Amino acid sequence: SQTGALVGRVDAMEKELFGKTSSGAVMSRVDNIYTAVEGSSTGVPSLATKLNAVEWQLAPRMSGDSAKSRIETLEQTLNGTNTTKLPLIERLDRLTNQAFPSGSLTTSSVILPKDSLVKVKFMEEISSKTNKAGDAVDFIVDDNVYVGETLVLPKGARGYGTIKKVVPPRIFGRDARIDLDFSHVVAIDGTKVPVYIGDLAKQQAKTAAGAAGASIGGMILFGPVGIVGGAFVKGQSVTIPAESNTYVQVTRDIAVNGIVQGSGEKVASTNATTEANVSDKVSTETTKLESEAAGKATKEQAKLDKEAKEQAAAEKAALAKEAKTQAAAEKAALKKAANSK
Repeated sequence: SQTGALVGRVDAMEKELFGKTSSGAVMSRVDNIYTAVEGSSTGVPSLATKLNAVEWQLAPRMSGDSAKSRIETLEQTLNGTNTTKLPLIERLDRLTNQAFPSGSLTTSSVILPKDSLVKVKFMEEISSKTNKAGDAVDFIVDDNVYVGETLVLPKGARGYGTIKKVVPPRIFGRDARIDLDFSHVVAIDGTKVPVYIGDLAKQQAKTAAGAAGASIGGMILFGPVGIVGGAFVKGQSVTIPAESNTYVQVTRDIAVNGIVQGSGEKVASTNATTEANVSDKVSTETTKLESEAAGKATKEQAKLDKEAKEQAAAEKAALAKEAKTQAAAEKAALKKAANSK
């Protein structure tokens, strides 16, 4: 029956998480499992939060694998062996104590403001030659983001996006273009934080990139040491190198159960930009960007007009030369025919 199937699943989950099954009403047992996995409102971190926090301390990025697989990987990293006989909750608690030895790990519910800036890093190369619309974009958060003293977006947090459009090289020497659609990044508690390339993100990336930046699909990229602007464009194709950076901004205010660490454990961070400061910046930068965009568009159009005019003149000259050559050939042929008679 369905009840039997549900009880069997609850039994299996309890055994996996706690090492034993419990008695009592099925829904009460389900609530206990939910609290263990999702945490509570009393500052106790959820299983997902603990797992992300431990990976943040020990790994270069958060994993998208199952909790069991991630715990096994972390155990191997720290201890060189797996404690498979212990329940998952106990194994994760041990890892948490090892990763945060100087203080307890507690949570605090905060609001990550709209337009907070997030530095991100591309983990794989994207090329207009090999990629197509719909391909996944592999990127991570590349700086910690705090709200006050609460960590909400850890460095290494996973990001999700897709390639929206790949425009091939076009006439008049125009290079290819790659348009990306950034969907969201995953907060420390597993919350999906929606992000996008807005005016504030473009300006921050432009400031960080300086002269070595490259504009691709409406965003500014800057890369690791040795990468300069020309490295992003290879002939008529366009490439976003692995390890290159840009900025995105948070789409809307969103609640996150972040972690509050003990003293001495906080590392360099990027604090979440306050909404008031962001509002002022966006207004100023938007006006500046609109002016720059208008000037750039005028120059680009003038360049295209000049190239089109030069190409038309070249084609006209080529046609005239071809017609003259053909007329001379026909005249010579007629003369030869007349002489032969």
